[in-house]
Amino acid sequence: MATSVQELATLLGGRLRQGDGARLIEDVAQPDAGAPNTAVVLFAETLRTQKFSQRAGLLVVPTGRGGDTQTDGALVEVDEPKAALARLLQHFRPEPQATAGVHPSAVVSETAIIGPNVSVGALAVVESGVELGPDCVIGAQSYVGPDVVIGAKTTLEPGVRILARSRLGARVHVGAGTIVGSEGFGHLAPDENGTRLPMPQAGGVTIGDGVRIGALCCIDRGSVGDTSIGENARLDNLVQVGHNSVIERDAVLVAQVGISGSVRVGRGAVLAGQSGVADHREVGAEAVLLARAAAFRDVPPGAVYGGVPARPKKQWMSEQARLSRLTKNAAKRNKVDGENDV
Repeated sequence: MATSVQELATLLGGRLRQGDGARLIEDVAQPDAGAPNTAVVLFAETLRTQKFSQRAGLLVVPTGRGGDTQTDGALVEVDEPKAALARLLQHFRPEPQATAGVHPSAVVSETAIIGPNVSVGALAVVESGVELGPDCVIGAQSYVGPDVVIGAKTTLEPGVRILARSRLGARVHVGAGTIVGSEGFGHLAPDENGTRLPMPQAGGVTIGDGVRIGALCCIDRGSVGDTSIGENARLDNLVQVGHNSVIERDAVLVAQVGISGSVRVGRGAVLAGQSGVADHREVGAEAVLLARAAAFRDVPPGAVYGGVPARPKKQWMSEQARLSRLTKNAAKRNKVDGENDV
């Protein structure tokens, strides 16, 4: 879909600083792969060191950086380059739209309530008592269990499993292979034979509007009440959320985060990759757990914690620096002692 530079500048809310506004652009390219018919976006933090092709037909840069940027094509300045890249990708590479209707190979219960413009893909299963809101997309080979309710414009990618007693709001996006409502990991103390009998997990899962969940995540249902994911929360791929946990709105859980049972993650908190939280603990609003941090105690609101066990970032980094100095000094002493032995 060829679009003129001037039209793209208007779309991005930017300002054309150089070049022909009538020049046609057909796609978006990586910075080092620009061509005369493509647009390239550069960010402020990488502009000095990033290698980019001067052959790009359109170069989009942060406001005020056009004067020191060399290009053979047009140049547009924008206030938010990352937002500009998102708009360009949506413009040139829009997501394919599912076709409304039920695929002939899908199995849909007669008691399911299917809203208008719903798409149910090949080999999908929709059980009894399910309610699918308008414009939902149920991907191929997905499973929607009994009495599940899914809000309007929610998308399940292929192979998603939404098990019984789950409730998904509107505009939720669930990545391929994710399981919502699986049995929580709860067991009784060993009996006389040493066997740990499972604790019944009779609750459900509630997911708020606008939540985005990545691929291959597992969200366990509650034992009595519901596991809850708040509005506009973001879960990366391979995230585990234990039973009865509450993830408040706008929280971010990055890849391979593990949340134990009955944990509360506050509004806007960020848990970086491979971090984890022990059961019955709380991570306060706007707090940050750094990568691989393990929170065995509560994390105060707004705090930044790192390490194992997780502790305030300043303390953790100071301890790591002291440990590094100790090991270097010990290595020097050992070297000297070895020379003296000789």
